[in-house]
Amino acid sequence: MQKEGDMLISSVMRKEVLDKNANKIGLVVDIDFNLPSWTINYMVVRMSIIKKINVEVEKIDKIGDKVILKVTKDELVKVNV
Repeated sequence: MQKEGDMLISSVMRKEVLDKNANKIGLVVDIDFNLPSWTINYMVVRMSIIKKINVEVEKIDKIGDKVILKVTKDELVKVNV
């Protein structure tokens, strides 16, 4: 049974990701986690057919119908070059 504030990984997959200015980044296509500690490291976001970027959990503001980031698209792309 899920507790309030919990979310299944499957419910995050394919969610649209927006930057802090509401610009579309892409879709969540995978999630990387540390097995020994059971913590999430980052989400893999598909920006285009061939481009994927990693979004660390520290850069995520909130998850609801969409994933909203704390950073802009430009800030995110600079880190993933």
